[in-house]
Amino acid sequence: MIIKDTQGKYEVKVNTNRNIVYEKLIGLFKDEDMERYHEEFKNKIAPALKGQKWTKCTDLREYKTSSITETGKKHLEWCKKNGMVPGAIIVSSAVVKMQMNRIAREDKLAPTAFTDEKEADAWLKEQGF
Repeated sequence: MIIKDTQGKYEVKVNTNRNIVYEKLIGLFKDEDMERYHEEFKNKIAPALKGQKWTKCTDLREYKTSSITETGKKHLEWCKKNGMVPGAIIVSSAVVKMQMNRIAREDKLAPTAFTDEKEADAWLKEQGF
């Protein structure tokens, strides 16, 4: 299943064989973008995963800093309550990767960062996905 946002803010691909949600976030997000994105999870993605454990592989290389802290937190809480376990994020630089992985070590629910899709996918396979 592939979902493309009508406003061009995200693209989501669901691999139900591996229970991985691959997502690419693009540009500056506003709360209304986050709400549309979250509705896709509630109405399309969660039913496709059928209550099983799942994870995300999130490409943030085209994402910009946004003011979606509260809506983002609510989305992540919902994901965790609905079977999501920490996954992978793909970032644009080694410095960002280092910063994100420092957070992941401190917060066991944080994703692990990579600068390459192949590295992220290999790690996800090691995690059982």
